[in-house]
Amino acid sequence: MRAIVILVQLFFGISATWCGAALMMAPDGSLLQLPLSVLTHAPFSDFFWPGFVLCTVLGLGHVVAFVLAVRRSSLAAWAALAGGFAAIIWILVQVIMTDPFFWLQPVIGALGLLEVLGGESLLRK
Repeated sequence: MRAIVILVQLFFGISATWCGAALMMAPDGSLLQLPLSVLTHAPFSDFFWPGFVLCTVLGLGHVVAFVLAVRRSSLAAWAALAGGFAAIIWILVQVIMTDPFFWLQPVIGALGLLEVLGGESLLRK
């Protein structure tokens, strides 16, 4: 289970940091070919702040969790739980605030759930 948690954290760490940075660098969504029209139900006029949260909380947070897991830190299980719950909350908010529904949203939600279950499993050991 530890290996799965590490792979999920590596995926989130790389993808969320990169995508969040791309949204901050081009808040119009052009670097990711993401139209501003997806923000019709969101309180944002562009992608800067969502990109900031994606990069820092999900991306860099998962980088830290990944390092803790690789080093077998006593905090690794808690970091996995926090990262997994953060991913699930991120996706739930995204589904509420964006239109249309993207195929990647259930994948991200499932990976967040997998990370939570992995963190819980690591806590029991």
